[in-house]
Amino acid sequence: MKKVFDPEWGNPSLRNIVEAEFPEPVSLMPSTPGWWVLLLVVIAFFARAFWRRRQRYLRDRYRRDALAQLSGIKQRLAGGTQEAVRELAPLIRATAIAARGRDMVSGLEGDAYAAALAEFSPGQDRLPVADLQRLAYAPLDEVGGMDMEGMISELERWIRQHKGDDD
Repeated sequence: MKKVFDPEWGNPSLRNIVEAEFPEPVSLMPSTPGWWVLLLVVIAFFARAFWRRRQRYLRDRYRRDALAQLSGIKQRLAGGTQEAVRELAPLIRATAIAARGRDMVSGLEGDAYAAALAEFSPGQDRLPVADLQRLAYAPLDEVGGMDMEGMISELERWIRQHKGDDD
């Protein structure tokens, strides 16, 4: 059997070339302890930021629930169900209790309650507590002359902006 390429075949000047070897790949792992410490600090920073964001999310659950309930009340009012106005006062009281605790809010009435709600949300106008009480207990035919959209927007603003114990 005849070989296709005998040892004398090809360019004679290339026969004795030795190919260069590639160096070992450079490791991307840090080689000094300072980089490991920096990596741990960065990981701890992100873990702490994640933990704080999660705690804030869990802490503000009552706000999301109150806003969802207020949105449902607003939709029912738009649908013509006037009975939904009865839920506004208990909603604000429950939100205030969730924000500051039962001991601080549950015994307050009238001007003291309005002042406490204003204290929870500095910089915002006082909520019309007397109107809320009237909505909760007055006959529905007396409620017709009130600006419900304005009141609901004030309540929504208060729910979003008030400060709880942890804020």
